[in-house]
Amino acid sequence: MPTRLCPRCHSVLHREDAGTLVFCWSCGAAQVQISAELIEQAALAQAAPEAGASDPASMATDAVIWSGAIRCAGLAGAIAAALTLLTFALPPVGVLSFFWAISAPIVIVGVYSARFRKTRITTGFAARLGLLCGLSMLLTILSVDTAHLCLLRFAFHAAAPIDGQIAFFFSQEESLMNAQIGAAAAAPALRMFTVPEYRAGILLALSGFIALLYLLFSATAGAFAGFLRSRHR
Repeated sequence: MPTRLCPRCHSVLHREDAGTLVFCWSCGAAQVQISAELIEQAALAQAAPEAGASDPASMATDAVIWSGAIRCAGLAGAIAAALTLLTFALPPVGVLSFFWAISAPIVIVGVYSARFRKTRITTGFAARLGLLCGLSMLLTILSVDTAHLCLLRFAFHAAAPIDGQIAFFFSQEESLMNAQIGAAAAAPALRMFTVPEYRAGILLALSGFIALLYLLFSATAGAFAGFLRSRHR
């Protein structure tokens, strides 16, 4: 057994005192011997938080990984874009696209919760994530639809069905106005329907109103999913 010295007075400790908590016979200082196994365990325990700090999935419980939230929202937009493209070739896929648009905010909250288990899902954060998901889906769907309309009108010159649907929409509006306020009173407004810019403004306003409603729905659906998950820690 190697000789041990007192760290205070450097006196030689007796062999029978090795390995136990004793006191130096010269100065009375307490003597503690730590085994190599305990030193190794302390080093591992100190290295574990440093290694976990570099992993986004193992951060603090209240931390929000917004880079991961953006990726999850982008995943929802990518799926929506793929379904929209499939709808052009297979119109029945539009039903699946509709159901995805309704359920995407709730699903994305679940995907984020499964990916980043250390993050505590709250109602407020889930509402913001649902809103982010709705924005991603709107941007991707509008981009795909705009590109599709431009190709139909300027490349393939096959926009007649879309023009027919728009004309039918305005004819229904004219019939409704004539029935409600009369033909004479509705004549000034009906003349505005013949102006292309006025029609474009009405269609843009209607599209913006629908987009706003969908964003409100996305935030509400995300908040509902977050409320359910916040009850389970």
